[in-house]
Amino acid sequence: MKLILKASVTHLGEPGEVVDVKKGYARNYLIPHRLAVQATAANLRAIEFDLDKLKAAAAEKKAVAQALADEMSKVALRYERKVSDATTGSLYGSVSVLDIADGLSAAGFEVDRGEIHLEHPAKKLGSYEVAVTLAHGVQAHVKFQVVGEEGEEAAVPVEIAAAPEDIADVMEAVEDAAADPEDQYPDFNAKPKADGDEEEEKPVEEEIDLEDTV
Repeated sequence: MKLILKASVTHLGEPGEVVDVKKGYARNYLIPHRLAVQATAANLRAIEFDLDKLKAAAAEKKAVAQALADEMSKVALRYERKVSDATTGSLYGSVSVLDIADGLSAAGFEVDRGEIHLEHPAKKLGSYEVAVTLAHGVQAHVKFQVVGEEGEEAAVPVEIAAAPEDIADVMEAVEDAAADPEDQYPDFNAKPKADGDEEEEKPVEEEIDLEDTV
């Protein structure tokens, strides 16, 4: 169903624009709330005559929504949750859209849960930011923090990287061991030496001159 917008409608358009919407949306919401009229030639001429006024009214309402968004963006919400894994910061529960809506309500801002754009519930400790769409497409950006019930914080894994010279030393040691397998794999059949024993010297065989024996 084609309509002419008389006011700015989020995700739809601005005053004076001709839009095509479902009949139910038009008859149950847009037309009864005087946000749009049917797209007839007479209505189009009337809208054009009052278009400047309609745009001015829409700009004023958008400014009000922007002021509200600016105030909402100053809010910092905080949620305490039980931690299931302190190493990763994983939670037993989560922080959902409903939690954020309740938090904003407690701060004095009533918003529809459908306008809170949280892609997935927060399931780990940390700081987050979520967008909230207000009237006329204006968005607020609300920050919230998730902490453990005892003030726990997620342990940050430390990545240890070896220096190039350390890696070279390790590689050299591996190559040496591979070149001399006896050092790497000792003779397990050899009798272990007791403390204080000295290595027995093998007797030196005397060379015999055969001419002297004749």
